[in-house]
Amino acid sequence: MVSEQNPSVIVPRFALHAYQRQVLRDILGTLALPERRVVAHLPTGAGKTRIAAHAACRILNDSDTGRSLVIWLASTEELCEQAAETLAAAWASLGQREIAVHRCWGATRLDSARLDAGFLITGLAKLRSVASQDLTLLPQLAGRTSGVIFDEAHQAVAPTYSFLIEQLCSVRPPLLGLTATPGRTANLSGADYDLAEMFNRHKVSIDAQGYDSPVTYLIQNRYLANPHFIPVAFSSQIPISDPPSGADYSLGDLDRLGRDQQRISTIIGLAKDAVQRHQRTIVFCPSVGNAVTCHSHLVADGIRSYVVTGETPADDRRVAIEVFKSDDAEHMVMLNFGVLTAGFDAPRTRCVIIARPTTSLVLYSQMVGRALRGPRAGGNATAEVYTVADTNLPGFGSVADAFTNWEELWSDMRMSSAT
Repeated sequence: MVSEQNPSVIVPRFALHAYQRQVLRDILGTLALPERRVVAHLPTGAGKTRIAAHAACRILNDSDTGRSLVIWLASTEELCEQAAETLAAAWASLGQREIAVHRCWGATRLDSARLDAGFLITGLAKLRSVASQDLTLLPQLAGRTSGVIFDEAHQAVAPTYSFLIEQLCSVRPPLLGLTATPGRTANLSGADYDLAEMFNRHKVSIDAQGYDSPVTYLIQNRYLANPHFIPVAFSSQIPISDPPSGADYSLGDLDRLGRDQQRISTIIGLAKDAVQRHQRTIVFCPSVGNAVTCHSHLVADGIRSYVVTGETPADDRRVAIEVFKSDDAEHMVMLNFGVLTAGFDAPRTRCVIIARPTTSLVLYSQMVGRALRGPRAGGNATAEVYTVADTNLPGFGSVADAFTNWEELWSDMRMSSAT
């Protein structure tokens, strides 16, 4: 008798974890409802882009015409680049026909007459600029749009962005928002309610039954690193103004804090200590000048250090980010201001130093999330998060608490809509 052979195993090239498959099912199920809008709420590092790429491929496969476009909107070049790379990889495994990946951000141009069917990844500022010069662009795109994906969806209710969304969705294609923070302010404001209304109060997340929260589930199952928060008490003695409700500290106040010599010394000391123990450390500085100054001191002390800010030339910024994200075994520090809070994925990062104050729970969550890639996602089992906490300014703590901050908002909205 011939014995049965062992079965062969087929490993998919663009697989999802079980929790990601659950979220994808919930996304597609909600987009099938009459409203056709939903926010996917997952912690930073949980794979929002990968899940959304599966959804985008499903939408495009179901729209088998020669003109269909799935439009991906993002606020930064890093987010756009990440989306383009992920969509290309996803379609290579999941696509059913040949399509184009159109990139429109930075210096690239958007020629609506030459848009083949496929994915259009565009920066929000870029699309707004082009649309202001060509008033026929958005109606043309709307007629071809099979789906819209908005990365960092908590920004969607900003007036200029909401206008773009409503124009692109004028013929009611599916609209999927992605965010780790489904709100704009820590204390619920009108903008938070506007965001929930924009997505018809539909939000999906990880079904974390048996766990305190999706964050706890991801940490205990090694998808996210277990963060160790280390407050570094610091009194700047520099008076700064309380920001208006819903706003963050002004650039002028942050610059004054950044020039404080004691703060500079504290940041340099923390970075020098961290780089001895961790391959990759990211420092979120209070200002451009502070980032440049700290970088110069670290380099002078023989530390492999890079700095990226909004003023860094695009090519220099790209090279620095590529080196930091590489497999180079040497330990290094990346200092930045206003750049690496979203769309930056460097799995070797094991330490984050938050050296700038913020009233924004969204920004805080994004900064912490840069070190939270866990072992099952190519990262680390643990992470260190230093917070240079001014004793006279408010701060935040647990990332799990940050993740659940807006649950009452969406729950209340759903209940009020049913009454």
